[in-house]
Amino acid sequence: MVLRLQSIQAGYGVKTVVSDVSFTLEPGQILAFLGHNGAGKTTTLKAAMGVLRPTAGEVWFGDARIDRMGVADRVALGLRLLPEGRGIFPDLSVRENLDVVAARNVGGGAMFDVDSVCALFPALQERLATRAGSMSGGQQQMLALSLAILGTPRCLMLDEPSIGLAPNLVERMFQQVRDVCKSHGMTAVLVEQNVAAAMKIADRVIIMNNGQIVFDGSPAEARASNFWHYF
Repeated sequence: MVLRLQSIQAGYGVKTVVSDVSFTLEPGQILAFLGHNGAGKTTTLKAAMGVLRPTAGEVWFGDARIDRMGVADRVALGLRLLPEGRGIFPDLSVRENLDVVAARNVGGGAMFDVDSVCALFPALQERLATRAGSMSGGQQQMLALSLAILGTPRCLMLDEPSIGLAPNLVERMFQQVRDVCKSHGMTAVLVEQNVAAAMKIADRVIIMNNGQIVFDGSPAEARASNFWHYF
C-alpha cells in the first residue's frame, strides 16, 4: 500500500468535520474522492498532508507512520498536495516557479526534474519567461501540476483542480494525470465536483457525506448504486 488512513478524526477548533475515516490506496491507483461541498474531503486531504493535525487516528505512508511528521517530511517521502486555488507563485516567471520548487524537491535520481516536466507539458516550455499570474487558468493549473510532481512523487492529492477551467481543458488535464500515474506507478487522489470527468479516469470511487465515508467501490459500482443523492 502507498497511503493508509485509519480512523481519522479531524476538524477546526472544537468542530469535528470528519470522523472515523479509513481507507487504503495501492500503488498506481487513481481515486475519485467525491461528495457535496462541506462533506469533509478537503479536511481529509489536509489531515493526510499534515496541514491539519488529526485529533484521532493514524496516517501511514508505505510502512512509515507519518501523522506526527511535518509537511516537509511528508513531501520528502513523496506525498504531494495540489491545493484548491492552484498553488503557484503568481509574481514569478514559470521558470522561477519551477526552479524554486525543484531546489527543494529534486535530488539525484529524481523521477521528474524541470526538463522532464517541461517535456510533459510543452506549453510551459514556450512560456518559461512568462509571469505565472498572467497566464490563462488552464496554463496556471498545468504549472501547478508540474510543481506538484517535481522530484519523486508517490501519491498526488489534487483538490478541485478543474475549478475555472473549460470542459475540454478539464478532460485533457485529467488524461494527463492518468497517463503520468499509469506510466510511473504513481497513486492519485482526485477531489472533484466534476464527477463525470473524475469518474472517467478513476479506478476507485470514495464518496463522503457529513464527514464519513458512505461508499467505497469501483466506478461501475458507484454508477449502479445511484450515488447522486449524496450530492
